[in-house]
Amino acid sequence: MLGLIVGESSLPNYVINKLLKKKIEFLILDLTKSYIYKRYKNSYSLKITELGKAISILKKNNCKNVIFIGKVERPDISLLKFDRKALFYLPRLFSAFKKGDGNILKEIIKIFKENKLNVVNSMKFTPELIFKDKSINKAKINNTDKSSISKGVKIIKSLSKFDIGQSVVINNGYVLAIEGPEGTDETIKRSLFLSKKYKLKNKSILVKFPKANQDLRIDLPTIGFDTIKNCIKANIKGIAVKRSQNIILDKDKIINLVKKNNFFIISI
Repeated sequence: MLGLIVGESSLPNYVINKLLKKKIEFLILDLTKSYIYKRYKNSYSLKITELGKAISILKKNNCKNVIFIGKVERPDISLLKFDRKALFYLPRLFSAFKKGDGNILKEIIKIFKENKLNVVNSMKFTPELIFKDKSINKAKINNTDKSSISKGVKIIKSLSKFDIGQSVVINNGYVLAIEGPEGTDETIKRSLFLSKKYKLKNKSILVKFPKANQDLRIDLPTIGFDTIKNCIKANIKGIAVKRSQNIILDKDKIINLVKKNNFFIISI
């Protein structure tokens, strides 16, 4: 039995449908706000604080392998009520919490391993989602674009030690927005506000790269159809990602959209 720990986004649905087609047995630990996966057989609605319950369910159902898919919003830790086992691990979790989301996930992986639960990459079951191409839509990029992309990559790498987000929006060499806890789509919207405020004529570029030492088993950067739509609305002309370390969802829809808007997605 495979254990799925699912959050928000369209990715869990894709993975679940793929597992059903392959006839792979699985159970779901649903961490979404409205418990949208409760309709499935072997689905359990849990809160993020019920670590003990999650481990108990997984072990009871002989789930040796576990995958994390979807996004769970970072809560206010001071308002949370933990179950008994989570309280046991609380000092470790709190220490990781102060360092950032990436460290929390790494600590949870360690705790799962101690409980003989192996966390695996969800892309093991959906390798077709990994973006391995050099580009989607061969729009030309100039030297200024190349320089902006290089700068964005360096910023993400340099800020990795602070566990700051995976995305940077750059306009003609100027940094417009760096992703924080709000996520990529809100970062894109913030860049639009600043672009209008400073009356920038050039279009921006989004650089979305994994942070240094990011555990890609549970935190693989993802680009979906809405991301592209938000970029186009925000006067962004393209996205640069790291090859084989990003997920592209709804690829066929994205290809049509980028071609209509002369938008590029490149991997480096």
